[in-house]
Amino acid sequence: MSFYPRLRDRRKDDEALQRCIENVVDQLDHANDPNKPGMLLGKIQSGKTRAFLGIIARAFDRDFDIAIVLTKGTKTLAKQTVKRIGLDFKEFIDNDEIVLFDIMSAPDPLTKAELRRKIIIVAKKQVQNLSRIQSLFDEKYPALKDRRVLLVDDEADMASVRFAKKKGSQDIEQGTIAKQMDTLRGGL
Repeated sequence: MSFYPRLRDRRKDDEALQRCIENVVDQLDHANDPNKPGMLLGKIQSGKTRAFLGIIARAFDRDFDIAIVLTKGTKTLAKQTVKRIGLDFKEFIDNDEIVLFDIMSAPDPLTKAELRRKIIIVAKKQVQNLSRIQSLFDEKYPALKDRRVLLVDDEADMASVRFAKKKGSQDIEQGTIAKQMDTLRGGL
């Protein structure tokens, strides 16, 4: 059962959005270098969230199994993101096709049935949250590493690509969160 056609029809996505979603997922199908991430840009209130939710649904149709959605480092925005995804994906969640959770309140343990579903994980871009995601894949459920994962950075302007001077030195190093995101991308 396809995800995006059902989501598209319920939301009444226009032709331009449908083309954007298809184009992005076509490119994802051929992406094989974690050091070359893709990027979608849009103005405030331009429909970026609507687009990336459509991309997640379409990616699930194309054999992606897990989507990790990163938000700004506030509890409020993480809750808002879970709520928005929950509204758009309500039918899939209610039909036990998708499991959705914030990494800070992940079911523990995930059941065998949950592990067979498509999974959407929301996390604030903070060291502790990214460590929990890494632990989920490395320690708790290493079999998840064999599944196709889509990493969505909902607020790419916040700490995704960041370099800073080392304390007491002129050397420049990659920021901690950016380094964790690179490690996560490289390990999946």
